[in-house]
Amino acid sequence: MKKITTIIFVAFAALSMNAQVGINTANPKGTLDVEGETLVESYLVDTENATARGNYLLLTRSKDSSPVGKVKLLDITLRNVAPVNMYNVVLKNVKQDEVVNLNTGLDADKYVVAITGAVFTGAVSAANTSTNPKSYGSYSTEVSQIIKAGKKFHAINLSFKGASTVSSVNGTWSLTLNVFEKSLVKDWGTFNGSVSASSSPAYSGVSTNTPLGLQ
Repeated sequence: MKKITTIIFVAFAALSMNAQVGINTANPKGTLDVEGETLVESYLVDTENATARGNYLLLTRSKDSSPVGKVKLLDITLRNVAPVNMYNVVLKNVKQDEVVNLNTGLDADKYVVAITGAVFTGAVSAANTSTNPKSYGSYSTEVSQIIKAGKKFHAINLSFKGASTVSSVNGTWSLTLNVFEKSLVKDWGTFNGSVSASSSPAYSGVSTNTPLGLQ
């Protein structure tokens, strides 16, 4: 224990003189370069798979730092943009109920965009009470892409099928967008499911190759 204490003391003494110190390496790549496992007192690395409680900050490992692998603190309170962003959009004076290829200004190569909520106000009910069961109108929301000045952007399309506005006046859409940084999204690719005919129910089936971890 005395030897370990002496080594640590010497290492930090050398650090105070702006020297590069290596532990288990003869060629340190930083002010202090430790090869192997490192225990930092007063800080705990918790690997227990349990319910997370409390507030957390995220540590990330940089791929473009020098040396590669520099650990950085990702504190979204200090950033204008977070890895996952959510904001509300209100579109007033929409021509009746349809929005077609509205440019969000979000770079399609940088972000993944999802519409997580959309409500159209001022719509006339599309219920058809003469049918059994009754039929109702439905929301249609879609994220597409458009090209502007040679660059791809996400666009949104909205409609309220089977409904209209009073006297064909213009309506209002309120929607919520979730925007994810593409570099932080794991792309599982395309997985095809299967549906087979049977007597009861008429058609049934599930995806036969759901990605491991999402099952």
